[in-house]
Amino acid sequence: MSQQTFFKEEDKKLINLKEASIWASQYLNRKITVSNISYLIQYGRIKKYGNEGDPLISKEELENYYNSFSREKKWQNVLGDDINWHLSFSQYTEAERTKHVHRLHPYKGKFIPQLVEYFLDSHIDGFKKEVYFHEGDIVLDPFCGSGTTLVQANELGMHAIGIDISSFNVLISNVKVKKHDLVLIERAIHNLNSKLKEFQKGENNIEFEENLLIELAKFNNKYFPSPEYKRKVVNGTINENAYAKDKEKQFLNIYNELIQKYRIKIRQDKNETFLDKWFLDPCKKRDKFSGTRD
Repeated sequence: MSQQTFFKEEDKKLINLKEASIWASQYLNRKITVSNISYLIQYGRIKKYGNEGDPLISKEELENYYNSFSREKKWQNVLGDDINWHLSFSQYTEAERTKHVHRLHPYKGKFIPQLVEYFLDSHIDGFKKEVYFHEGDIVLDPFCGSGTTLVQANELGMHAIGIDISSFNVLISNVKVKKHDLVLIERAIHNLNSKLKEFQKGENNIEFEENLLIELAKFNNKYFPSPEYKRKVVNGTINENAYAKDKEKQFLNIYNELIQKYRIKIRQDKNETFLDKWFLDPCKKRDKFSGTRD
């Protein structure tokens, strides 16, 4: 092993992210990617050593993390070894779990498409002993939610029927599975953007929002650096609620300065509808401009 990837720092054996993913995959008996390890660093679960170009982690800390927070080990102790942990699909990144049309809406009650694929596709394994569905079959989902089963069935060459009591869920599902004229959609988006840009001329709320985001980024980088801040919260060295309230008051001064600078009207003339209470005046004008109603 090269001296670059393994060396002592505070009596810790340090490994790079690729080596960590290989070790963790063997230790947990499932695929752990470099992205999974990076997630642990980003959210303060394990400490990062080395520099930005060559981040290193402690193998001991990684092992302690998995021993302490591994759901697999916890549930194996409760349910025994007769459990298909692969159905947790914890090795997949967020982008993989919300692939293509599943990212259209952040529907909270959906399950991941890989779970549907597991039961619909033609593979067998130690738990799935036979193939239940075949290309051309009709799949019925009587509580289809956001349409995950419908999409995956179509993707595997199967017909699908979905039923749901929620009109909004039906809308999401239909948008996902229908064939759309992409040229027409692109033309409509271009037309809306052109109208919006024309409307926004002379409005100061866009510039206000852009500068607000800049100030927020500077403030967060200074007082909520990642992953150092998250590690302090996890380790209990920071009282998250007290610290956040203090910094909220501090940032409020910056916010008020921007409000005055760009002459943003916070309190509206009317306080009757949802739009009256929660939308700035330029936003309400924009909604009326685009043809929507209060």
